[in-house]
Amino acid sequence: MKKTAITILMFAILLAGCARPAVNTKLAPLAYIDSVSSSQIYVGEKVKFTGRAISSTGQVVAYNWRSSVNGPLSTLLMFETDTLTAGAHTIWFKAQDDYGNWSDEVGANVNVLIPGGPERMSVKVFTATPPGIKQGDWTNLSWDVSGYGSVRITPDIGDVSMSGSRSVQPLLDTVYTIFARNDEGVVTASTRVTVTPLHLYTLVLYSIAAEDGTVRKDRVVLDEVMVGESELQVQMQGFLSFDLSAVPPGAIIKTVDLDLSKSVVINSPFPWQGALNIYNQQLGADLKPSDYMVVNPAGYLYSWSYNFVATMMPDKPFTSPDFVTAVQKRVDLRDNRFQIRMQFEKYYYYSRQDYTMNRNDPTAYQTSANYLDIGSGNPTLTIRYVLPE
Repeated sequence: MKKTAITILMFAILLAGCARPAVNTKLAPLAYIDSVSSSQIYVGEKVKFTGRAISSTGQVVAYNWRSSVNGPLSTLLMFETDTLTAGAHTIWFKAQDDYGNWSDEVGANVNVLIPGGPERMSVKVFTATPPGIKQGDWTNLSWDVSGYGSVRITPDIGDVSMSGSRSVQPLLDTVYTIFARNDEGVVTASTRVTVTPLHLYTLVLYSIAAEDGTVRKDRVVLDEVMVGESELQVQMQGFLSFDLSAVPPGAIIKTVDLDLSKSVVINSPFPWQGALNIYNQQLGADLKPSDYMVVNPAGYLYSWSYNFVATMMPDKPFTSPDFVTAVQKRVDLRDNRFQIRMQFEKYYYYSRQDYTMNRNDPTAYQTSANYLDIGSGNPTLTIRYVLPE
């Protein structure tokens, strides 16, 4: 009897040692559009799409492609089609795992032209909502252009898609003009935003060099602020910290501008890695190896890609309503630190081959470093605020 009990105990111990850890079956896979054979074609011309999907908990079992114009396209990982109708298409791709979870959709743009030359373009909608704001507030520009060609909005916006919207924050009365251009000529339309002046206080803050730094994927912490990947293809995330103690209690934040224009671009981080995303992440005074984030949080304060072909940083600061909301929360809580995390994220690429797709062929991918040297203590945060009357 004693021998039998010992045998049962040993069997139970073996079972316990073989138990598998719990799997999060709700974690959705990640989908990527790896290539589009051409971003501009004529009606009847073939275009090829290639996707990729990764699941950390299960197997990828299904795919779905759709067009914003034509609807469902394919359920294959890679396909060709010559059935896209004329117009500006956003091609969406998603994947499903064997637990039934669908990934978020990722998209790529394809413009389908009609043979025989373009027709004259037409600006159907160009409005500002609301058309009148107080200084420091935001308004939303919306536009819709028909035809085929290029669309540009001035001042301070530049090239845009055929239709869309953009939040803008003019500090003075501003007339925005949209230019729709093709071989048939240029069509324009304008909308005016009236700004009521307020007494805005301006505060320029430099990042705190002692709290800035970098955390690499291999959990190495550096004092320099770098974001991208090293020459050994080790991903790096940069962190900046700003002291908000000079902002008075009760201040109402109107604008927040993050200036990274003094950053040095090392090689080609944007074509190789995609968009520079800036996240609100409060970490405290000391960076830790665990501060490197593998999974991106939902929502970012700002994302900049310039179609993934940028060779330098923009000369204008980054700004958005999300920056204002994030800083206002720190001020309301009387928390004197505002900290951000910067990283690259590649949703899909345009024309340049991605080295990560060729790891089995050592001769097929580049090994140079591609990152931004942000410069500890150089970045500035410009805050404009009003005080309650």
